[in-house]
Amino acid sequence: MHPRACYTGEVRTLLVLVVLGCGSSGPPPKAPPPVPPVAVLFERRTCMDAAIGLDRSTKTLRPPENEVVAPVQQRCADDAWSVAAIECFATMTEDDLNACTRLLPAMQREKLVATLLGNASDDAEELATIVSKLQALQVGILNCDRFVQAVTVTMSCRGLASAARIALGNETADFWSLPTTRLSIEDRARMAAACGESLQALQQQSVDVGCMP
Repeated sequence: MHPRACYTGEVRTLLVLVVLGCGSSGPPPKAPPPVPPVAVLFERRTCMDAAIGLDRSTKTLRPPENEVVAPVQQRCADDAWSVAAIECFATMTEDDLNACTRLLPAMQREKLVATLLGNASDDAEELATIVSKLQALQVGILNCDRFVQAVTVTMSCRGLASAARIALGNETADFWSLPTTRLSIEDRARMAAACGESLQALQQQSVDVGCMP
């Protein structure tokens, strides 16, 4: 046989062996299954967290002798506050009181306000109702919203007679319940200025009677 033919046959044989050898190693290994993402678990806040948050952030808004942690915790449990409300109260600052209480139904909101104000006054229930009305207001003019917030705080000021607080609260709630969305820019500016002056006057009066440091 011609040497070239032998060489060609050997090459073919080698190619066949290589192909057979590659095919005889079995199927390729399967890729490992993807690692499932690690779930990030956040501990749900409790009624105790909400009570502590309220206690911490309302010290200047309520009578200093009024202890609220235990009664607020019980109120939260009895009324089954929503997760959103509990989270809001647990992390709130003093400026967040209105926003957080709006997460509660009206009846629950009034009960909470009564708890914060205490039951020493015969007018506590009426004051709680007024506070609930004030907290539901959202004027949309910054100075006016600040004034409404200041009036809300004043409802717990023992330095002012309860009759004066009730009158102030009712007048504010009735007046600012009127819509302000269609006011002109000039009217909104005038109202902002008037609310700023009213806010300063109310703050000074509160300081004079010892309701603000």
